[in-house]
Order: sequence, then C-alpha cells, then structure tokens
Amino acid sequence: MFVRLKTVHANQRTYQYVHIVENRWDQGKVRQRLVASLGRLDQLQASGNLRRVIEGLVAQCPQVKLREAQQEDRLRVESDRLWGPVLIFERLWQELGLEAFLGELARKGRFNFDLERCALALVLQRRLAPASDRRGAEWIQTVEARGFEALRLPHFYRTVGWLWRRKDRIEQHLYERGRDLFNEGLDLVFFDTTSTYFEGRGWEGWAKLGKSRDHRPDHLQLLLGVVMRRDGVPVSCEIWPGNLNDTRTVVPILEGLKQRFRIRKVVLVCDRGMVSAANLKAIRKAGYDYIVGMKMRRLLEVREQVLKRAGRYREVKHNLWVKEVWVGPRRYVVCLNPERAEKDRQDRQAILEKLQAKLASGGVKKLIANRGYRRFLKVTPGLATIDEARVQQEEKYDGKYVLRTTTDLPASEVAEAYKQLSWIERLWRELKEVMEVRPIYHHQKKDNVKGHIFASFLALYLSATLRRRLDTLRRQEHPEEAREGSSVEPPRLPIRWEKLLEDLSQMRAIRVQLDQERYLMRAELQGHAHEVFRAVGLRPPPLAQPLPT
Repeated sequence: MFVRLKTVHANQRTYQYVHIVENRWDQGKVRQRLVASLGRLDQLQASGNLRRVIEGLVAQCPQVKLREAQQEDRLRVESDRLWGPVLIFERLWQELGLEAFLGELARKGRFNFDLERCALALVLQRRLAPASDRRGAEWIQTVEARGFEALRLPHFYRTVGWLWRRKDRIEQHLYERGRDLFNEGLDLVFFDTTSTYFEGRGWEGWAKLGKSRDHRPDHLQLLLGVVMRRDGVPVSCEIWPGNLNDTRTVVPILEGLKQRFRIRKVVLVCDRGMVSAANLKAIRKAGYDYIVGMKMRRLLEVREQVLKRAGRYREVKHNLWVKEVWVGPRRYVVCLNPERAEKDRQDRQAILEKLQAKLASGGVKKLIANRGYRRFLKVTPGLATIDEARVQQEEKYDGKYVLRTTTDLPASEVAEAYKQLSWIERLWRELKEVMEVRPIYHHQKKDNVKGHIFASFLALYLSATLRRRLDTLRRQEHPEEAREGSSVEPPRLPIRWEKLLEDLSQMRAIRVQLDQERYLMRAELQGHAHEVFRAVGLRPPPLAQPLPT
C-alpha cells in the first residue's frame, strides 16, 4: 500500500485528495485498488490532522513495525531463501514466452504437477547451483519462487525427458522470439563442440569411446555442439556419440539450420579444428559463407604462399592489424597482433638463451625430451646445435593467425568476427560449468540425460539474454561507448559475471512472524544488483510486505 494524491478540478478550483491505494495482480496485470480516502489535503493541513495521519500511517508501515520488533527481539524467522537471481531469470523466462509456451505444451499431457514450474526450477538449478537432479530437488526448497515448494525428485525425472522430446519446438520458439534481432544485417553464426563423459557402461550403444576434452578417454563420451549468434545467444544444441569427429558435425548442423530456421544469410564462424576440404565444400553447397581459422604450419598453401606474400597491414585496433591475400579464387585474411608478436619473440629468445647455455655446458639431453626446446635443435650423431633455419621460419608466425573466408566483408570485420570466437569459447566453458554433467551417473532413459543437457542449454540462453540486456543498458547510459563499439562486438558487463551473480544472491527472501501476523522481508540490494533489475525492467519488491494469514 502507498499514499497517492489525486487532483480534482471543480468550480474553477483545484483540490488534492489523499488516498491510500494498493497494487494487486488481476489477470496478469497490476491494477490499483482504493483502500481509503483520508480527505482533502488542504483541510488536513489546516486542522493539524495531517501530522497525526502521517504518524498513524508510519506506525502501521511494515518496515517500521518490523524494524522496531527486530530491535525488541520479537521477530520469529520462518525461512530464509534465495530470491534475487530467481526474480531476474524468472522475468527473462516470462519475457521470452517460455512460461506461456511450456505451460500450453504441458496442458496437452497428463501431469499431476506444474511442469512449467519444474522446467524453470531445472534451468535455474543448472544456472545457480549445478548438480544432479537429486541435489536439485533439494536445492529448490531453498529458493523463493511460486510453485517450487510442491516439486519433488520424480517431477524432475519426468520433466527432463519431456524437455528433450520437445527440444526442437522450444528452440524454434526462442528463435522466432528473437528473429528480428537475429536477421538484422548480416548474420554471423558461431559453432563449436565439446565433450562430456559417463561413469559405468550403462549407455553403450549411443555413447561411445572417443576423444575427451576432460582427459578421460577410457569413459563413454558424448559430443556436444552449440550454434550461437554474434551476441552470444544460443540458437540450437546437438548431441552425438563421442566417437564422432568434430569435422563430421558441421554438415548436420548446417542442414538443421537450413531446414528448421528461416535464416536469410549465414556466415559460419568456426575454429581450425573444423577445417577440412569436405567441410568447406559442404558449407558452400548448403548456401552458406564461412570464416574459418587455418592451421598455419600444417597447410602448405598457407605456409608457403599466404604468409610469404608481401603487402601492407592495415591497423584495425591497437592490437589488431590485417591484410588481405588472394591465392587463386581463395580469399585469406592475415591477422597480426603486435603485442602478441613481441611476446612470441621474447618467449623464443628465452628458449634460445637457455639452449645455448645448456649446449655450452653439455647438459642438453634433458631439453631434447621437451618439444618446445627440441624444435629449435639440430641433432646429428654426437652433435647438437641451434637450428637457425627453424628459428627464422618460426619468426614469420609471431603474433599471427590466418583466416579463410568466402564473404565479401571487409578484412577488418572478418578478423573481428573471428576474434569473437574466443569469447564464444569462454561461454562454452561456462556452459560446461552450468551443466555439471561430468561425470554423468544417470540410471534413467537416455532422453533424461539429454534433457539434463538441454536444461543447461536453456540456462545458458537465459544468461546470454541477461548479458545482452546489461550491454544495452550500458550503451544507453554511456552512448560514447556505443559509438566506439564494433558491429560484431560481444556484450560487455559492468563487472565479472560471477561477481554479478554473487551480488544478486545477496538478496534473500526472509519470512517472519510478528505476533499473529506474517511478513515477507528482503535483504538490501548489493553491488550491481540495482543495475541488473534496471536492465530487465523489474522493480525490486518492497523491503517488507504482509503475507496472507
């Protein structure tokens, strides 16, 4: 409740009336209800009643009553739950239409629980406290959110499988929701893969032994692939058996993009691990352009023709210089980071100095086993010397990387787009932290395991959306930074992402009892939490509010 002055014009005069009103939810909207009218403001002032009215209202204010009761040690705390990040991510969940969309899908099934609430609980748990479904069912009881108190572990198991079986429809919904932004100008799509592993042998047949990013090749693996937009918002995720080579995932991803999404034009940006003649041919055959990193030392054309081609570099930024090289119909962009080049030179010089000292003392044998040192040695029977030709050869790689592209983008934009891939890879690491599926101990159907991973994908989607909102707020409040930004620049955050979540997590929902009345209190917002609430257009709840008895 709060006080509002209502202005009334009558008999060529203006009067102000003091009303007490309250906000109430009515059919999904906030509506105001008149609680009491205290009279005309001028009459209350003239009679001296205004002061008594204010004192009486203050005495009934929940914040004042609770503060006094706290000082007198008359409060009984019923619960203390996490609230801040839940409010923010639930707001995004609603704005993305997931609450209504999943609710509608769930109505077609026969569930004795609120499946949409359970889906949100799964996603929040992946984002805020990643662990097993069993731990998640316990964790949500420590969270302040509508409907969570009724959820139990069997509900989690039913929801993860249900989510996976509707994965394509959910991704399509999210894509359509952001289609206007996605199709603005030229579309850059970033693609990368990672792996995760299982404990036990219960999943033989669809999980396979293969290359492990977690250094556990003795365990069954799954290969995970995610397509992302230039702003770091995911588009889709795919899961394959762990023995599938990275380069064989590109074609099905492209086919899926073409069939499922109405995309005007796409430039696929991927790293050196995805490069193969078959992949590049498949990308072009599917009607897409690409920007790919090249393996400078292994590819003869890059090593002998691209890097040796004369030409001036053009400065894009203080740490990025570019030049364009054509070899027949193939377009390359050579990128140079002067700071990195100097570091590479110094690192190599340190290695050479150590080698020379060891050669002089006759203690070079231990260094031969080290690949970093051995590559600069020329070893013949009974003699080891510095390989000067190899030293000169390595100099041409200092601070450089080479890109190949079929686009007509300026070389500077090609380079910046690829630089952003490193930022996308940081999001990948975040996704693996969110998933907390290494190792997987699931003894349920494989759809449940995949649904567990897809819930992590949705958690990443919410995080990426929040990052974009914070970046939009930053650009609005600091337009000078917006002018400096690149068209492919990733969102910037005011502080580290982990610290941002920590600030939000300081806001707790505390239920207390005072005499026969119950109240919901919240902790004060800390750090950048105010900024996050502004970014999502949400007003923080009152510091204290009465609860129904």
